[in-house]
Amino acid sequence: MTATMTAMWAAVRLRRKALPELIAGIERPAARRRRRVRGRPDIPLVIAVLRLFTGFAAPMRENAIVVAALRRCGVPAQLVVGADPVPDERGGYRVYTWIELAGVALDTDSPPGNYLVEMVRFPRVGDRRARNSLPRAH
Repeated sequence: MTATMTAMWAAVRLRRKALPELIAGIERPAARRRRRVRGRPDIPLVIAVLRLFTGFAAPMRENAIVVAALRRCGVPAQLVVGADPVPDERGGYRVYTWIELAGVALDTDSPPGNYLVEMVRFPRVGDRRARNSLPRAH
């Protein structure tokens, strides 16, 4: 099974979990050793299939599902939460999430880390699972 199909299947299965449960799953080590899938999944395709099955979800929830699915495939993805550095007119801060693979944001044209203040990432930076390199495409 290709990496993209594996990630799509994992995302569809994870769609019913609540956000706190998804984030806890990203943080905790896998219960059993999963076979590493070769190659990098086509992430826009995974998101499109997820939206087809669930409709559009809140960006944080959607990103958490995609990160959990990618991690189940052995891809070192991280969910990053950041905020605007300047408060809005009501004094609040807008919060955003994005996905990083091996420390590189998926949106390479305009990386969110350039204009947002990073608050937290899952799994955390010190986590040994986050330091794995991307699987090689063969």
